[in-house]
Amino acid sequence: MYSYVHFGCLDRRPGNAPLQTALAGFTLVEMVTALAVLGLLAMAAIPMFRELAASQRVQTAASDLQTSLLRARSEAIKQNTVVTMMPVGTWKGGWVISAGGAAIHKRAPAPRISITGPGSVDYRSNGRIAGGTMPQFTVSDEYTSLQRCVQVSLSGQPIVTKAACS
Repeated sequence: MYSYVHFGCLDRRPGNAPLQTALAGFTLVEMVTALAVLGLLAMAAIPMFRELAASQRVQTAASDLQTSLLRARSEAIKQNTVVTMMPVGTWKGGWVISAGGAAIHKRAPAPRISITGPGSVDYRSNGRIAGGTMPQFTVSDEYTSLQRCVQVSLSGQPIVTKAACS
């Protein structure tokens, strides 16, 4: 007897007032609550990501320094001459590897990284360190307490440890 006409969210039946059907979705209160919880979780996670990024920067800089020291040692043996690795101003500003006054390799500075070490490292033609003391480099992030120590043994092998140099 009655015929129903469906228009969007309203059902009209002859002789009756419009009836609203249930809509699927979120209310404004639910949306604001979800965004507030998401914001709190993000605020808690940001310091952890900063620490992770700083740790990766320090680890990468220490590995770059170790690789450059190994390269300088290798070049000293290969060229059968003294090879020097020295800072460009300070170690933080990068470094250069040279043999006989000619630059072999230059390393650009690492952002937000602090490196302290000796004035230069000289490798003799046999791959050993010139001098009687073992060079040590402290690599750290400028904004955290993370540190790595790159120590070169008298035999010329660089070793990276996860603590400050002693």
